[in-house]
Amino acid sequence: MAFSFPVSLEVAGRRCVVFGSGPVARARAEALLDAGAAVTAVARPHEDGDLAGAFLAVAATGDAAETARIFAEAEREGVLLNAVDDPAHCHFAVPAVLRRGVLLDLIAEVRAELRAQRSPDADFNEWARRWRDALDHDLIGLVRAGRAGEARTLLRAALAEDEYKEAVA
Repeated sequence: MAFSFPVSLEVAGRRCVVFGSGPVARARAEALLDAGAAVTAVARPHEDGDLAGAFLAVAATGDAAETARIFAEAEREGVLLNAVDDPAHCHFAVPAVLRRGVLLDLIAEVRAELRAQRSPDADFNEWARRWRDALDHDLIGLVRAGRAGEARTLLRAALAEDEYKEAVA
């Protein structure tokens, strides 16, 4: 499933439920707590009623059948659900968060470099399309894997004029 409308949600003070007990569930719970959410962690199997009064939930159980049950309750209760690694049972996607500035620094560097090279007559819509295409790549994954140079090259190629694209191809 592709999520076509990016949005940020205010969760401060709202009840958010995280299902699961592994590292992914803990990371999502910590991120929600950092955002000020009132988090309920459910490390046992899902029971009907777990989502009563919740605004948002995360299913990080690793159990497809349990995720389907959580999703069914979320649908009934009108609760937004993110099911980790199960897009069919998601109402929204959670972007990866890279807390260090590595990726942002890399993007800013490439943006400044290519902006200086960009023709003043360049079509803004084309520039925006190139940014969308560039950010569709797994730049975070490359940076996390210690491959920032590859991420930089990929970003430059996606944003650059056609001559540059041909040079790196």
